[in-house]
Amino acid sequence: MTCFEQVEGTSDSFESLDSAAESYLSELSSSVPDSTFWSHQTAVIKLGEWVPESSFSEVWLEGHQLCRFIEDLTKNTTQDITTICGYINSLINLQSFIHQEDPTILKARLLSRMRSSDVIGDSEIDKRIHGISTGADIQNISDRISSLVTYLRERQFGTRVHVYVELILDTCSQPGCVRDLELEDINSDNNTVVISIPETHLVSKAGLVTQRVTNISPETSEALEEFIAYERKEPTEISDSPLLTTSHGRASESTLRREVKQATESAEEYPGVASPLTRHQTSCVVPSEIWQYSILQLLEGQ
Repeated sequence: MTCFEQVEGTSDSFESLDSAAESYLSELSSSVPDSTFWSHQTAVIKLGEWVPESSFSEVWLEGHQLCRFIEDLTKNTTQDITTICGYINSLINLQSFIHQEDPTILKARLLSRMRSSDVIGDSEIDKRIHGISTGADIQNISDRISSLVTYLRERQFGTRVHVYVELILDTCSQPGCVRDLELEDINSDNNTVVISIPETHLVSKAGLVTQRVTNISPETSEALEEFIAYERKEPTEISDSPLLTTSHGRASESTLRREVKQATESAEEYPGVASPLTRHQTSCVVPSEIWQYSILQLLEGQ
């Protein structure tokens, strides 16, 4: 269901990984507490010790390189899981700074690579790094969300709840980031959306990587055009232009959550969506589950 696509690649802003790491640490030194800075510096130093000096300028901290680094730590050192996860989180932020990408997506890529590793294979790292349960019953979640999306596309096309759900799935974004979208963030000419990066990530909190551009499907773009033209309410009490509105302003988290719940209930009764055996047996979908499902789909699709 997701069409999020970005390709890892080196940044033209730096001459080498060494210069990128130096710039990254310099930025952090003036914007984060000392304890945070030291922990990130320790991870960067550890990476530098692992990378052969002769090739340090050629390594751009792609996912496969970071995975090999974690494999080496796991196999050849006595570092515990807590320390290794700390290194991962720090270096994911460095990788985000270099490539100007979302740390959440970079984590998903890394965990996908780690799953196929004969050395790592630790589900505890999955849980600690991504903050979602990758051992969830994906089939059950998939069935529920597929039913919801089918119902929305056939019976509520172009409504607020429809574009809300589709945008979470397409962009692999947390619900709050989709709720925060402005009209100007939507580019229907090339089917892209500008999504903010939550400040739970250090690179965003420090102002180093605060947004990303992601693709959306043509179907989602069409639903957005329908919504903006016919369904979106022009707010009367605010001066900015949020995408998802009520007549008073930006739609609240509780309003959007309630609409998803109501749509899930309707989908369970909609002919051709839910089978007689599954009707009334599933709990309502909530926005956070839709986001988690989009990440699980990204993990499965790597």
